[in-house]
Amino acid sequence: MMGKHAQIYTAGTLRYTTRAVFWLFFWMLLGSFVFSMLERIIPILLPLTFKQFGCSNQTIGLLVGSLPSALNILVNPGISFKSDRLRSKWGRRIPFLVSATPFAAVFLMLIGWAPLLGEWVSEALNGIFPPHTAGLALLIVFCICFQLFYMVVGSVFYYLFADVVPIQLMGKFFAFFTLTGSAAGWLFQSYFLKYAEDYADILYTVIALLYGVFFLLMCTQIREGEYPPSDDVQAPRLSENIRTYFRECFSIPYYLWFFAATALNAVSGICGTLFGVFFARETLGLTLETLGEINGWSALIGVLISFPCGYWADKLHPLRLYTLSVILVIGVNVMGYFYAYDTFSYAVTALSLAIVYTIQATCTLPMFAALLPRERYGQFCSAQAIFAAFWLTVANWGGGWFIDVTGDYRNIFVWDIFFTVGALIALVPVLRTWQRCGGRKNYIAP
Repeated sequence: MMGKHAQIYTAGTLRYTTRAVFWLFFWMLLGSFVFSMLERIIPILLPLTFKQFGCSNQTIGLLVGSLPSALNILVNPGISFKSDRLRSKWGRRIPFLVSATPFAAVFLMLIGWAPLLGEWVSEALNGIFPPHTAGLALLIVFCICFQLFYMVVGSVFYYLFADVVPIQLMGKFFAFFTLTGSAAGWLFQSYFLKYAEDYADILYTVIALLYGVFFLLMCTQIREGEYPPSDDVQAPRLSENIRTYFRECFSIPYYLWFFAATALNAVSGICGTLFGVFFARETLGLTLETLGEINGWSALIGVLISFPCGYWADKLHPLRLYTLSVILVIGVNVMGYFYAYDTFSYAVTALSLAIVYTIQATCTLPMFAALLPRERYGQFCSAQAIFAAFWLTVANWGGGWFIDVTGDYRNIFVWDIFFTVGALIALVPVLRTWQRCGGRKNYIAP
């Protein structure tokens, strides 16, 4: 029987005992683990897959980064706007997750089989299209379709956190969230990256099945609470929705600076994400197996420091820790540019980057939850996503062009330094306004 003074946690109308919080964390983190596999693995696998078809860095940046970002601009606002206002017996987030997940899993699986399917299509069409051309065309189609449904899941999944996780446990939850993501990265990097080229079809299939099954299982176990009635008693015209969306999200300078800082920070990591594997292989001469071992240790460090980072995010405030992480990222990239010239120095750089990016990852989502208006959380997150997606659309192509023109994968560090400095500059007015709006203890979102 529950004691009289049992701790009760709340999130909206949801009430949790300590035991209920445990199961909430368990199911959410199970979904987070398989979702993190996609976030951390796909940016590594897809460039390798396109490289096998002979694509240039510029083309890889366009197909892996720019096209999905452009789709995000078109899809995210509508999904987020509707999700905030949906009222159903399953909640306002779960219906979107359940609808999109199976399609994302199927198209992810098909990506791995694009070369073989290209051969079949070429044979069926009596060689009108060579197997290489047919395979590349199918790969592009499957990649776009996967990204389309993955965006729906990726957008709404993060909004679910703010709806069901008690605010006083948010920092700890995101520490565990980062830990599970690091664990997923460690598992892939340590044991599966070396098979990425020779067994890509099987690897994509396994990842897709794990994601599809366990993410849907999470959706069946999480319960959303009751939400206030939507203020859209009568569905307004599309034009009115758009005007409301832009007026609420883009009329206050504070949020524009916040969007700029987070967008520039996202842009800063493009070259490292897309072309870091080629820097290790083609510039330094590392094998995929050696790279996997180094990245595996980097991910393991992320696992070990995730929870302490969550503690400090709660203690200092996520915005302050995020700003500190931005400064550290600049310093480590400077070190990487001048220091990473062999296996050992690359390993030191990779481990250092793992530390600073784990700090940043642990406090990023708590920062969003702490700074953005809760009643329109999904809408403001989508506004940030649109702002970032616009720049990512250009920058993913631009990053590939930059590497092709300079001809040196080492310049991934130069790219990171330049845009991270821009993010740091944009954070200054954010910090000032945050202090004026109450700061750590009395903050009220403007």
